[in-house]
Amino acid sequence: MMEISRRVFVVMLHFIGLSVARHHNSLHRSGEDALEHTGGRVLPGLCSYGQTTSCCLGWRNVNGICEPVCKKSCVNGKCVRPDKCLCSTGYKGPQCDEDVNECGFLERPCSQRCMNTHGSYRCYCDPGYTLSADGYTCTREAACFSLRCQFGCQKEGGGAVCCLCPPGLHLAADNKTCEDVDECRRDAHVCRARQTCKNAFGSFVCVCQDGFVMGTLQGSVQCRDKDECLTGSHQCSHLAQCVNTDGSYTCQCSAGYSGNGRTCWPRRAAQTKAATYFNYKLSKRTKPKLPSS
Repeated sequence: MMEISRRVFVVMLHFIGLSVARHHNSLHRSGEDALEHTGGRVLPGLCSYGQTTSCCLGWRNVNGICEPVCKKSCVNGKCVRPDKCLCSTGYKGPQCDEDVNECGFLERPCSQRCMNTHGSYRCYCDPGYTLSADGYTCTREAACFSLRCQFGCQKEGGGAVCCLCPPGLHLAADNKTCEDVDECRRDAHVCRARQTCKNAFGSFVCVCQDGFVMGTLQGSVQCRDKDECLTGSHQCSHLAQCVNTDGSYTCQCSAGYSGNGRTCWPRRAAQTKAATYFNYKLSKRTKPKLPSS
């Protein structure tokens, strides 16, 4: 009896060993197949599951290529790993929606004056100096002193000197001081659809209109509808239904209730003709009689 049990145990160990080796070979084979299809390169986001190869968790298949998925859109950047954004120059933050103030760096980007803009910066000079072609250094110009320019000057082709304003500003009527350029008023289509232009000193920014939020739509970052009904940011009554619309929402009172949707009250049941006649006769009986004069 002991001999039979020992033989059964040996057979079971042998079977388990063969299963483990076969599983290891299948994983190795799937990995080799993946490398063959990619020219020997290991593509990011590609994982092997047994004998199959597919996109890893947090990645999705887009036209045969595994692309990372960011639950929150990268406003000024791109998604490089699951829930990881690579910001464009001039932006920071988890969703790349925060402006970098380059003028606040310890190593100043401008030799004299710096003006921060949305996603960038601009250099300009003190009175009596002119901005060089590199857009960084300011050189002393004797002719600028006589003009009394607010932000520096430049030489024209014929040798004439005139006052210069930083980008986003223009010369005022006195040809010395600089005024802000309202890009929003100058160009009505400076922003995309569903966006509102907000002017800033020397620049402008485009923000989503009310009822819209910044997100990824059709593969590009743009303003998409904000579903107030889904997020719970609506002001409908608890006795009403919230109906989402493009850029807004409506409130509809539930069955059996009346109102504008934000305020609802129980609807009175319609009276029958018999009940109406009975209430009429009852009111006649209870009507007080006026004393005779």
